[in-house]
Amino acid sequence: MMVGDKTQEILKTFRIELKSKKTLFLAPVDSIISRIIYFYIYDMLKNETKRTVVWLCLKNQRDQVLKKFEEYGLDVKIFKERIWFVDVKMPEKPQENTFYCSSQTDYTKMAYHIANLFEDYPGSLLVIEDMNILSSDNLQVVESFIQIIEKKVIKKEGTIVSTLGKGILPPEKEALIKSFFDVIIDITSGEIHTEIGLKVLDIYYEIKESGISLEYIEKKVKRDRLKIMFVDDETEIPELVKISLSSEPYDLIAAYSGTQAVELALKELPDLIFLDIMMPDMDGYEVVKKLKKSKVAADIPIIMISAKKEVEDKLKGMELGIDDYVTKPFDMRELNARIKMVMKRYGWTGAK
Repeated sequence: MMVGDKTQEILKTFRIELKSKKTLFLAPVDSIISRIIYFYIYDMLKNETKRTVVWLCLKNQRDQVLKKFEEYGLDVKIFKERIWFVDVKMPEKPQENTFYCSSQTDYTKMAYHIANLFEDYPGSLLVIEDMNILSSDNLQVVESFIQIIEKKVIKKEGTIVSTLGKGILPPEKEALIKSFFDVIIDITSGEIHTEIGLKVLDIYYEIKESGISLEYIEKKVKRDRLKIMFVDDETEIPELVKISLSSEPYDLIAAYSGTQAVELALKELPDLIFLDIMMPDMDGYEVVKKLKKSKVAADIPIIMISAKKEVEDKLKGMELGIDDYVTKPFDMRELNARIKMVMKRYGWTGAK
């Protein structure tokens, strides 16, 4: 079962973002990496009813894979017609939905079966169970095998997911294996980190008796010094702030219009933005809307500054997701206090 407030949302994000990607789950060998993979596959089977899974059994045989689903409380019997196996060991009695190879190095037959399955089931997900097993062979041979199946999978609009244990291979081998994939999902004790395009995901996971729980980790600012962007069309104000707060651990950059603010924020990715509301080309509200739509800038804290004192103006900013509001004229001591108050919520503790 998937438990926790954000588990379903995060798994949905993975389904959508990884659908056209080759993904590697990278984790210490003693972690619960396999369990995360099984939950991910189950979630896909449950929510994408037209997709098929092709499972290359390098580590566990077909029945062992199905048993693991059962151990994790995931009922895949209802999806059995949509899971096909390419197994590297023939049992006493052949199983349904399963093709067999002579060994873990029978690459020709593996590629043949995978190609035929993707011909019959385009858009499928190929699970290469354990890249550590493949990489124990000659890497040139492995690379050729990966390229062959990758070509077929991509041609048939499918995708690939695999796992790799950290620190088992020599660094150059691990780097080569990782180069085969578009997305690396880095798993450490209790945390998952990945970058998919411009989207950065930091996730806390917890294994419970009832299943797995996933929650987003709030972005933490770990630098001693803060990069702060001050936006105001009155050019002397940012300079005055810079001088007044010169003894603090802040590096200030300035923008003098709404358009420039958006461009500079996306380029510099400051830790905090002070944003004037009243500007001629694009007001502060519009700047906030644009930044909140950006994958890379949506989480940057924003403090709005304006001569407007009406409650409605403050509420409008709050509804857009700003973190605080300061009215002009402001005292530099208050400004500094606001910086420290807001950034403390993001994990910043100041210069050491």
